[in-house]
Amino acid sequence: MKDKIFDDRLKDFMRGFLGIFTYLFLNLATGPILKKLGVESLTKTQSALISLAVGLVVLAILILLSWKTLKKNWEVYKKKYKELLGRNVKYWVCALFIMMAINVAISVIFGRLRSANDQTIRDLFAMMPIYVIFEVSIIAPITEELVFRQSIRYMVKNKWVFIIASGLIFGFMHTLSSLETVSDFLYIIPYGIPGGFFAYMLYEEDNVLVPMSFHMIHNTLAVILLIVSKIYGIG
Repeated sequence: MKDKIFDDRLKDFMRGFLGIFTYLFLNLATGPILKKLGVESLTKTQSALISLAVGLVVLAILILLSWKTLKKNWEVYKKKYKELLGRNVKYWVCALFIMMAINVAISVIFGRLRSANDQTIRDLFAMMPIYVIFEVSIIAPITEELVFRQSIRYMVKNKWVFIIASGLIFGFMHTLSSLETVSDFLYIIPYGIPGGFFAYMLYEEDNVLVPMSFHMIHNTLAVILLIVSKIYGIG
C-alpha cells in the first residue's frame, strides 16, 4: 500500500513538473531558438502568430498530461456545474474586489494607471483585437489553470503551501517582463490574489474546471471593459 501511494505521488509530481517545464521552456526558449535559426526581426503580427502557435502546442501537451484528471473532472462538472459555480462565486467576487482595491492603491501611491502586462494587452488589442479576445478569454485561462493550479497541485499536497505558492507564482509570471520599479513588484499582489483564490477553489472542489470557469469569466470581463474603453475613448 505504501509503495502504491509513493508511486502515485511520484507520478503526480512528474506530471506537475512536466507541465510547468513545458510551459516555461516553450515560452521562454522560443525567442532564442528563432535567433539561432537566423530569424532576427519579426513584425508584431508575426510575433503574435508565433506566440499563438506555441501557446496551442503548450496547451495540447498540458491537456495530454492531465487527460485522465480532466475527463474525471468533466464528468462531475457537467452534472453539478450550477452547484460548483454557485458555491464558489463568492470567492471570485471577493478576489475581484481585493484586486481592484490594490490596483487603485498602487495607482494613487505611484501615479501609475496600469501594469505593464495590462498595457501590453491594450497595445496588442489595438492591432489584433480578435487575437487578443481569443487568447485572453479562452487560451490563457485554460493554459494558466493547467499550469499554475493543476500542475502545482500535483506537486504540492499541503493546502496552504499550495494556495500561497500558486498565487505568488501566478502573480510573478504576470509581471516577470517588467520587474524594474517598486510598483512593478507590487503588481505581483493584485495578480496573485485571484491566483490564490482560484487555487483555493481547486483544493476544495478537486476540480480544475471550477477555477478555469471563473478565470474565463474574469478575463472575458476584462476584455469587455477594454472594448468599452476603446469605444468611448477612456484610458
